[in-house]
Amino acid sequence: MRGRRKWVSHGLSNRVVYEGLRFGTRWLPLPVLHGISLAVNGMAMTFMRETLEGIRENFRVALGVPEREARRLARRLYFEYGRSVIDVWRLRSQAFAPKVTSFEADGAVLASVRKQGRGFLLVTGHVGNWEMGAVTLRGHGMTPAVVGQPELDPDVEAMRVGLRTRLGVESIDIGSSMATAFRVRAAIEAERAVALLVDRAYPEDQVMVSYFGRSTPFLRSPALLARFCRCAVLPGFFLRRPDGSYFNVWGEPITADESLSPEEDARRIMGRVAADLEAVVRAYPTQWFNFYRFWKEGSAAGAAATTGSDTGGRVHAP
Repeated sequence: MRGRRKWVSHGLSNRVVYEGLRFGTRWLPLPVLHGISLAVNGMAMTFMRETLEGIRENFRVALGVPEREARRLARRLYFEYGRSVIDVWRLRSQAFAPKVTSFEADGAVLASVRKQGRGFLLVTGHVGNWEMGAVTLRGHGMTPAVVGQPELDPDVEAMRVGLRTRLGVESIDIGSSMATAFRVRAAIEAERAVALLVDRAYPEDQVMVSYFGRSTPFLRSPALLARFCRCAVLPGFFLRRPDGSYFNVWGEPITADESLSPEEDARRIMGRVAADLEAVVRAYPTQWFNFYRFWKEGSAAGAAATTGSDTGGRVHAP
């Protein structure tokens, strides 16, 4: 069983906040919502000092930027996140879905991993608006399934499930390792795109890879599932443009190499995914939504590789 952890230092993932989001995005016009978001995020930066400092440190460590630039990026990230959250909670029907400008190019990428009536593993990180991945997949006739743990707050979890239900997304809750694996395999055999967020790892489910030149834990289970389900791993990232539209960035599909041990193959596969994620974060840093200090004291010690080195990942944007 995977352990439970609260990653962020703030307490905003609660019923009151989520109810406010659900009500506001249902009844208020978009300009009003954006105005409220500006005011609320301005106050958040004033009072959530620990969170703001964690974001600043992430930019300083990952991108090597001066302190002033790291603070500027951290402030921009708050407002970018506010716009993304509004987009998510407005997804009550297709009519409210933002335009996906890469839609035609996305079709070719998705067709390349939908082989013989089987699905694939879609892996992403905490960058961009991953809920827009569901909009893309549904638009191409696929049913997405999300693997994850329920929220710590049951009311918040119920609202999230309701949102995903409206988007046509199935939920696969993490239970015992084999029970989850068999559910994922059944979804793959039913031609689902099974999505996982991979950049927050747990002690019992991790592999160390190079990420911004630092030895960093990523989830190991996507690589093990690729072997178990005999399917491709497709890195995908769903990013917002300033005009409110979205575009998708894809890495090269990765398949398991059974000539390697499971641990060696996990390092290879997740190293590729980490390289793709790093490239996207470098290109769109203010959509890197980690509201906590990503590298804890000592956890980033011992660079696994020189920053910017090529670990084999390739990302393609329209």
